[in-house]
Amino acid sequence: MQRRRFLKGALATAALADILGKRWAELQEELAAQQRTVKPSKNPSEKIVLGVIGCGGQGQYLMRVAMQNPDVAIAAVCDVMDDRLANAVKLAGGNATPYKDFRRLLDRKDIDAVIIATPDHWHCINVIAACEAGKDIYVEKPLGHNIAEQRAAVNAAKKFNRVVQHGTQQLSGAHYRIAKELIQSGALGKITRVRAWNVWNDTPHGIGNPPDEPAPPNIDWDMWLGPAPKRPFNRNRCFAPGYWFMWDTSGGFMLSWAVHHVDTIHWILGVTAPKTAMSVGGKYVLQDNRETPDTQDAFLDYGDFYLQVSVYHTNARPIEGSWYGIAFYGTNGTMLLTREGFRVFPEGDRMKPIEHGGSPQSEPHMRNWLDCIKTREQPVAPIEWGHWSTNPLHLANIAFRVGRLVRWDAKQELIVGDEEANRYICRTYRKPWGEYVRRYLAPQHRKYYRETS
Repeated sequence: MQRRRFLKGALATAALADILGKRWAELQEELAAQQRTVKPSKNPSEKIVLGVIGCGGQGQYLMRVAMQNPDVAIAAVCDVMDDRLANAVKLAGGNATPYKDFRRLLDRKDIDAVIIATPDHWHCINVIAACEAGKDIYVEKPLGHNIAEQRAAVNAAKKFNRVVQHGTQQLSGAHYRIAKELIQSGALGKITRVRAWNVWNDTPHGIGNPPDEPAPPNIDWDMWLGPAPKRPFNRNRCFAPGYWFMWDTSGGFMLSWAVHHVDTIHWILGVTAPKTAMSVGGKYVLQDNRETPDTQDAFLDYGDFYLQVSVYHTNARPIEGSWYGIAFYGTNGTMLLTREGFRVFPEGDRMKPIEHGGSPQSEPHMRNWLDCIKTREQPVAPIEWGHWSTNPLHLANIAFRVGRLVRWDAKQELIVGDEEANRYICRTYRKPWGEYVRRYLAPQHRKYYRETS
């Protein structure tokens, strides 16, 4: 087999400039402007005062990213676990006020905006409450536990005119922007299929089978559950990655990880919703108490291309040479896109093989949100975009749970002709938490809202 010689560095830049023509120079100016944005101020009176809701690993990571900016001050932190709360206070320099109840943090008039990094089933309730309190928001992905509550969160953000950044930071990476321009230029030809994946091997025991037990005294377990059904404390329900694999609190890595991929694909190809969704797989190997599949493929039909999303926990053989990524298959070539960069593999001699390195994502994503708080412009990943990017994966999981293909009415945000499937559009909420969602539900979603004490 002939070894491909990828054009790298200056040669790759020259090849991209040749393909994109005048647009290449314009793109360089846009990327440079993205780096300049609003100049951060060191004036204390111009600081953005932040609160952080959810202070686990991702919450503390986002604190560190935010604190790199001289115009940021973290005044309050909130978590239901004592040790995480103490660590967050320390990380903030000892000056942040700790809270166990996010509502008390939101009552603070001096807080301008909040970072939300709670478990997935809390995201939309936290977002809605923050909107009602007049705070701008950076919310981790996935946007929500279900489609109806995501639309409710979008409705609340619009009503209160909030700046909301969805935490799909790949959209802020410069090399992702270049990849988008290259694909949209038509250089790869007609894109007929896209594949996205995350693969690893957790066999045989996965996350294990810890028994139910009394909740530790340092955790407010009832508050952790919040809107989710009342369940006995279990370490796999409480701590990541376990809670990602429970239907009450998330939707497996098909939801919690693949949203990064779908978000990027939608953005690059300029689409917002599939026409149909189906999913196959099962819990074939792992001997643990997860509820979501250990092997799953989703097929999303967008009309003139289809997307295959693969999530495997049972085999770590790389796809296209990487354990995660996106592959765009065009008539002229294929692009493999990851956070570390992209490669273009030509079909014959229709184009040149190109390799481009990666770029920072989290830091410019946070900076973009901070700048938009000041300018009141829409951020790179606004809340409705997060909603559209998360919906296909909700649909994939719904299709898996009902065992059949589902047809999506993107305008009504309902599954066509399938009431069993539509039952998964919303969930049963424990009082009083469902009230936040109920206030902003779209009319067509109200019949699927359920509540319990």
